[in-house]
Amino acid sequence: MSKCRGCGAEIQWIKTDSGKAMPADMQQQTIITASGQVINGFTPHFATCPQANNFRKGN
Repeated sequence: MSKCRGCGAEIQWIKTDSGKAMPADMQQQTIITASGQVINGFTPHFATCPQANNFRKGN
């Protein structure tokens, strides 16, 4: 496991379809789509990190 350099939360690294590494929160989420399909996955950490703006390009 890794820790976020901004907020110190435990994160995991997920490989995207394009092959890039993306930080994600540890807790798995279950989502039900509008068509009723159930999908399990993880929330990208930049969506929940209070320090995410410090890591954006151009800052």
